[in-house]
Amino acid sequence: MPTTRVTGRGPKSPVDEEFLKQLYQGGELLAQGLLTEARLLLERAHQLQPRNEKGRNLLGLAYFKLGHFERAAEVYEALVRDNPVDATLRVNLGLVYLKTNALQRAMREFEAATDLQPDHKKAHNYLGLALAQAKEYGRAREHFLLSGSDVLAEKMARAIAGETLPKPARPPPVAPAPMPRAAPPGEGQWGAQFGLDEVPPGPRPAESSEEELRFDEDEDEEEEAARAESPPPAKAPSEVTLEEGAAPELPVRAASPRPARDIPMLTDLTPALALAGASPAHRFRLGPGSFSVFVEGELLTRLEGLVAFSGQLEFEPERKRFRGRATDEPFGVGPGRFTRVSGRGVLFLESAEAHSFLAVDLGDSGVYVREECVFAFEEVVAFENGKMPSTAAPDLDLVYLRGQGRVVLAFRGALRSVVVAPELPVTVPASHLVGWQGQVTPEVVSLPGEHSPSRVAVQLSGEGFALITLPVR
Repeated sequence: MPTTRVTGRGPKSPVDEEFLKQLYQGGELLAQGLLTEARLLLERAHQLQPRNEKGRNLLGLAYFKLGHFERAAEVYEALVRDNPVDATLRVNLGLVYLKTNALQRAMREFEAATDLQPDHKKAHNYLGLALAQAKEYGRAREHFLLSGSDVLAEKMARAIAGETLPKPARPPPVAPAPMPRAAPPGEGQWGAQFGLDEVPPGPRPAESSEEELRFDEDEDEEEEAARAESPPPAKAPSEVTLEEGAAPELPVRAASPRPARDIPMLTDLTPALALAGASPAHRFRLGPGSFSVFVEGELLTRLEGLVAFSGQLEFEPERKRFRGRATDEPFGVGPGRFTRVSGRGVLFLESAEAHSFLAVDLGDSGVYVREECVFAFEEVVAFENGKMPSTAAPDLDLVYLRGQGRVVLAFRGALRSVVVAPELPVTVPASHLVGWQGQVTPEVVSLPGEHSPSRVAVQLSGEGFALITLPVR
């Protein structure tokens, strides 16, 4: 069933009015720090409209501030399931996990956020904090640099060099922007003022908002105490120095402080430059234009952009499948041909065409994806090749994927989705189409007012989601 949206336009039902009243008052109390009272009102609003994203987001924030992290996790896990390409929701869920020391889960969400939005500085910063807690200082340094946190990046460099490192402090919280004030009942349009219309996920303002989780101010004091209790940095070991005419017993003298260097030491540099390798705990590592995967068993993937692999791996070209049977036709062409990788090891790949990589868990649901947008998938995922016939342009090669496994997509630009409803078919230029999910029927059509074969589009009707991006060709 399509989700009903509450907007600030047109007449509202009594339920809508009551929902907006509870939401407005709950948001106001939350901004004032009256957390228990805000929670009660926001729970009431949630009961009235359990699918409203604004209400769920504020309720999750109330739970977070009250320390009810299990409830906050439930709220944000559901929001992420409904909005898998919203980077800010991923960051919020990661912060809940980080609060409860669930580092692996937190890192997975922060990594997903940076995959979706490579310039999301908060996601990089929090990922750096989680990695630092896991003592992965090289990777933490990379993400601190991407977040603009040069001080924390320098601390990671010192840790890599072998110095004793105090617990990294979280950045001081940014003062939240004031909650938008809605008019009392009967005055103004609450929906418009409260931002209740659906907004496509995208870059958020640099300032923190009450919809973004943040660490409380008293944590700065905890961090200061932790730094005060931490041991001082280890002194440099004594150096052995040969002197002219020295006896075989080499004289030892204390090392003088090293002069400041304008170039790095190789022993410092190489760990910091290490490629982010996947592991059994992190089977997929994705970054801007980079991808590594831990193989244990079998994986189907393209090897385009392969820069290295480790372990014991075997490679065999894969063939297309039609109606459940393998054919003699290769799955992909040239360097982009799919390969079945078996054994145990790690693949390292870098995109030469500025692709963005996104790993998603199918959760036993099915999805149709254009063949050029599929980069890799686990062997447990069933696949079927197909075509969308067209008289106006070359047929579109498709792959149907389904199963309890993960898939890596590759595309240019940021991934977005558009709701397809029975009464609202969606038309997408063929160059922008990634695929679709749900009970959707596709049809190749021409864009309005255009007759060039290069301006073909795909019309999707039924119920589900269209997956789109910037031109994929």
